[in-house]
Amino acid sequence: MASPRESSPSNHGNQQVGTAVKTAIKAVAAMSVKSKDDDKKLEKKPSNTVASSGGVVTFGVKLESRLNIKDLQHLKKAFMAHGDGYNNRLSVEKDDFCNLLDRILTKGNPEEYADLFDKIDVTKEGKVDWDKIASHLLLEYVEKDDRVKSTQVPQWKDIKMLPSPHKDILQKMAFLKNSGRYIAISKEGGISTWDTRLHLMKSIRINNDAVKPRDMWVTTFVVLQNINKIALAFTSKEIVFYDLSSKLEFNCQYRVYGLEHTPLSMDHWSNPNNSNEAIIVMGDTGGNVNAFVFTSAIIALFDRPQQTAGEGQEQVVNVNFKHLLKDRFKYCRLVRHSGHQEWARQVKYALHLDCFISCSTTYENAMVLGWIEKARQKMKTSSFNIAQGVNAFDYHEVLNLIATAGVNHHVCLWNPYVVSKPVGLLRGHMAPVMHVQFNHRRGQLISFSKDKVLRIWDVQLQVCLQRIAGTFPKGPDLTTHMFFHEDRNRLFMAFNYQMALLEMKKEVKDRVLSHDKPITCAIYSSTFNQVVSACQGSTVNMWLLDTGQKVKQFINCHGNSEITTLALDHSETRLFTGSTDGTVKVWDFNGHCHHTLNAGMGEPADISQIVVLKRNFIVIGWNRYITVFRNQQLIQFHVQPSEWKGGQEHHDDILAAAFTAPHTLATASYDGEIIIWNSGSEVASRRLRQRYLKKVVKSRAGTRLGLKKEGTTVSGTASQPSVSPRQLESQSLTSALSRPPGAVADGTEGSKPQRPTSRGSDASEDEQNDYIITRLVFLDARKGQSASGGANLVSCGGNGWVRFWNTAKNSLLAEYIAHKHVSFVVMAVSEDNHMLVTGDTDGAIKVWNIQEYCVLHPETIITEPPPLVASWQPHADMINSLLVCERNDRTLIISASTDCSVQVWDIYGICIGTFGQEDHWKIEPYCPPPEPHPEDEAEHSDSGESYSGEALDATQDEMTEEMLEILMDPMTKVNTWEKTRLGKEYQEVRSKKRERKQPGTIPELPYLHWEKIPAGPAPMGNPAGGPFAQPPDKMVLPMWTQALTVPELDDVGTLRKPDFITHPHRYFRDREDMNNVKVLDKEPEEMFNLKNAYDERSLFPKYILEFEARMKTQHKEELEAMGGGQAAGKGRQNTNRRLKAWSMIASQSNSVAGMINGSQGGGAKGGGGGGGNGHHARPVRLSPLPEGKRPKPHESM
Repeated sequence: MASPRESSPSNHGNQQVGTAVKTAIKAVAAMSVKSKDDDKKLEKKPSNTVASSGGVVTFGVKLESRLNIKDLQHLKKAFMAHGDGYNNRLSVEKDDFCNLLDRILTKGNPEEYADLFDKIDVTKEGKVDWDKIASHLLLEYVEKDDRVKSTQVPQWKDIKMLPSPHKDILQKMAFLKNSGRYIAISKEGGISTWDTRLHLMKSIRINNDAVKPRDMWVTTFVVLQNINKIALAFTSKEIVFYDLSSKLEFNCQYRVYGLEHTPLSMDHWSNPNNSNEAIIVMGDTGGNVNAFVFTSAIIALFDRPQQTAGEGQEQVVNVNFKHLLKDRFKYCRLVRHSGHQEWARQVKYALHLDCFISCSTTYENAMVLGWIEKARQKMKTSSFNIAQGVNAFDYHEVLNLIATAGVNHHVCLWNPYVVSKPVGLLRGHMAPVMHVQFNHRRGQLISFSKDKVLRIWDVQLQVCLQRIAGTFPKGPDLTTHMFFHEDRNRLFMAFNYQMALLEMKKEVKDRVLSHDKPITCAIYSSTFNQVVSACQGSTVNMWLLDTGQKVKQFINCHGNSEITTLALDHSETRLFTGSTDGTVKVWDFNGHCHHTLNAGMGEPADISQIVVLKRNFIVIGWNRYITVFRNQQLIQFHVQPSEWKGGQEHHDDILAAAFTAPHTLATASYDGEIIIWNSGSEVASRRLRQRYLKKVVKSRAGTRLGLKKEGTTVSGTASQPSVSPRQLESQSLTSALSRPPGAVADGTEGSKPQRPTSRGSDASEDEQNDYIITRLVFLDARKGQSASGGANLVSCGGNGWVRFWNTAKNSLLAEYIAHKHVSFVVMAVSEDNHMLVTGDTDGAIKVWNIQEYCVLHPETIITEPPPLVASWQPHADMINSLLVCERNDRTLIISASTDCSVQVWDIYGICIGTFGQEDHWKIEPYCPPPEPHPEDEAEHSDSGESYSGEALDATQDEMTEEMLEILMDPMTKVNTWEKTRLGKEYQEVRSKKRERKQPGTIPELPYLHWEKIPAGPAPMGNPAGGPFAQPPDKMVLPMWTQALTVPELDDVGTLRKPDFITHPHRYFRDREDMNNVKVLDKEPEEMFNLKNAYDERSLFPKYILEFEARMKTQHKEELEAMGGGQAAGKGRQNTNRRLKAWSMIASQSNSVAGMINGSQGGGAKGGGGGGGNGHHARPVRLSPLPEGKRPKPHESM
């Protein structure tokens, strides 16, 4: 009998599920995943729309794509509740699933939840759990990754040949991790080092004492990264270790000599956890593989020999290889095997396998793996037999695969433990493969064959992703070497002594692709509101501009030929496609081809542009003629071209054309010449040749090009007298060097300012690129201004130049470099002619405001660019096409690039989307932020926070990848004053400070330039002399003499000379008179009675003598008061007296200045000097010491 539990299992199961759902809801209730406000918001807008900034709305996005990591965590926590599902976890039905997601997620609606349940429940069990949800999401994300898998195809920059200082074959290249430099060593022993900017740092030649310099032959080398040393192998059967720490030269430290065979290849490994443990493996010409196992690499690689007492220690340690075989060294152990019958071409130590891999060019033992056994010198080996042998190999540790470069043109992938057959075979090379190397980050393999073909392989899919050929140097006997630096994605190739570099472009992850192949052109149809794009795979896609959704796709429009250009008729309902096969096809927007136009006359032709006129349309691009098709010819499927009445007027291939109503056509050629045509009569009316590169007379030596900037002519050029080609070349070169770049040949515009230069102006070839024109655009909104001299035609082209022309007056008005350091630029103009958009070969876009630019005719050519509105880089590669259109009150920019994407932006740099992305968008009106008020701008500028877009753009142009590396170089000096923001702000602050008053010249003082002043008429005229010349009339002094007048000196009276100057005979005697005096005959006591040579009473004024007498009297009183034993008791009183006496003297000295004139007069009145008869008081001495007895004057000599 069934139990009650078994009788109603379904009811009880439903109760368990309901309980589990409630438990799950309670588990996530604390996480506050949804509020009532969020529910109201979801009701107001559709759940499958996502708003974004910039007025763009995306919709139609899958629910799985809108889930973020937090949503997945909440979902997982809810399904981890206890239930009857897998692993006793929650398993719910469709209704419960929808209710649970509605309570957990903040996005989506019940319909989307139900659709998601159906996708997850592929087995139709009626229930889902977390295991099924995770599996579905994993498959969804893997599928999404596969859609963008094509981004793994590397994009390379143009090949670059590095200047090599070597004169012989380059044997190997490597990267020094310690110093961050590249090193290359050639056969003759030359070593060159390069920095990360690939600038040659040092080039030296090593010396080896064992051989003569002419006999030196380096076979290979290896860098010991852990101890900063390098080991070189020589044909003299020795290995020499050099120290890299010295900046001047390589110091030899160890030398291993006496090898059995010449070493050919080496490899090094060091333990990252213990630098003392290191291994060097070496393969030689005898087929031997020798491994040097070091146990104390930091201290010493080899044991130093013991020196006897008194002998100096040798700098170089010589190691005999025979001693290594006998295991006589403490720090080094040698293990080896002889597994090859021929040369060991390459050796490598694989840490993951703990073995040594080697290869040779023989069938037997083509690749050998050797393992070290404990306490044994001989390795244990396993061999691989490969047809015709192996030139090189590489090991991938993660995939555990060995890739071999076979002599039989194959690249094989081997499992190290399976020696019978390879696990993968990569076919495609047509010559022996010389080098292979893994790109670990991308999971790719790089191989290079003897016929100079480089291939990139996908290791997982085992297919060839890329083939590069025709770019490497040619030659039958080229010795090659390949080195791939994975950290910087640089591939170095050595061809004998030459070095070539292939560098990968920066990869943009998660890139959305509009086409599978590079896009060549795009166009916009306002009638259908669709964007049409074409690629190199001859595929045309049509997209809705409002949503980004793909509408139609035309495949193989021109077979296997590339589509180069697109055009629309006047109604914008017919599409013209031009291809490299020389044909133009006319399509409707349903994909039906109506006509095929044979523009190339059955031959391939590179069509660059199709221009639709009123009654016909022209095709240009591959020659100097204009190919025209009449509308009345479009009655048959195959149409042949008609004859252009104007014939050939251009001297080079026509690249660009533009048309403006009613009948003006402009065409531009490769040499920079612009011709204005009348489209009705098909006759050339004017030529613009201000920037024209004219071809000079041809000679047997070849075509000589002369740079000629001529004026505009109506038709043809003026005839010139015949000269020899050499003279013509010399004259052209001389004239080009003698006149400024802005001047023309005839000298009519010699006053033009010098043009700015771009990078292309450094070399002659790049200077010729300045004149290439790639686009022409008429400014239709300025038709009324062209007659007044304003610009009505814009051209752009090589080296980033943009030029503004006036076709009515045949003049060049302005030119500037829009993009620096690029090959060429393309452009587009808005319908109102207010905005000019330019794009370059690096994928950058700039928007210029030309509303007020070149509106009037300037006196000289303008070289300043118009205001820059915005600048950004949407693409990773060259921009081929630019379009400007209006939609929903917004000016949009459509750009097509060779990076396989077509993107939509507005003129302010706000991204709308990329055609082909999963999320659709909706373009809404957008109002840019208002421009700041001038007062606000002044405040911001004072604070140093305002930076114009043009300044930022100039900074972006100047800061290239090479300059960033210069800033990071510690050996480079940086001028922080001019290059950093701090220096610029400090300069701005200093410029706003009040200017200090500096001494300046006074123009009214002619004495400052007296040598240039001619003599003038009297009485106010200036003399023709200097500042000390006598004026013609002393009563009326000129201004320059008045400047030297000092009136303060007029009040000073005549100074009286001292008496010893007026009567020197009284005070001084001649030398002869002194010799007649017999002083030695006098007695010593009579020496004091000699007559003084002078009298101090006549020498000093009276008031000084009185002061001296008073001081002497006061001093005498102080000495008497301090006598006896009372000096100590009266010290304080004496001090007071002394201070009082000195203060009295000081008070008397204050009246000295007022008694100067009186003392002089008194001295004169009293007879002056020593001749006075009046009585004078005894003079007072200034010395504080007591005065001795004054001797009496001697009466006679």
